[in-house]
Amino acid sequence: MERRRSNTRGHLDSDWEEEDHGTAPPEPRMENRSHWRNLSAFWLLGLCNNFAYVVMLSAAHDILKTETNETVNLNVTNSSRYDCNKISTAAVLLADILPTLIIKFTAPFYIHQIPYSYRVSLCIVTASASFLIVSFSTHVAVSLLGVVFASISSGVGEVTFLSLTAFFHR
Repeated sequence: MERRRSNTRGHLDSDWEEEDHGTAPPEPRMENRSHWRNLSAFWLLGLCNNFAYVVMLSAAHDILKTETNETVNLNVTNSSRYDCNKISTAAVLLADILPTLIIKFTAPFYIHQIPYSYRVSLCIVTASASFLIVSFSTHVAVSLLGVVFASISSGVGEVTFLSLTAFFHR
């Protein structure tokens, strides 16, 4: 006589296999579609999240040239291949790295208390503000503030979008 095992709910294993519990696997086509949708969405979110951050780093030399000097004659070409600014481009690098670093170090202590919708809104607002501030500023300090906003956007976005991956399959 063959003895059958029972699972934790008191059902026999063979009974469980014979019954239809409404947990049929999803159709492969629908699963494939949602996989590509999720993959595309995360790719787009990652691209948008890092866009301001990378643009600010790439434009560091130009950002530091924002102070307008009315007495400069634009027809004079006395620049060499070693065209330097008064402030090093490392200032833009620090303004772009430090806020993100601080957010990533401190986020585990408070980020779970902020809803996702507020975090995504903060990313959108600070990224937009960063481009507007840098493009319209006439002083280096204001431009660096715009770079800080880009860094905040990138830091909050990375923490937010990476934590969202826990809700999705693979």
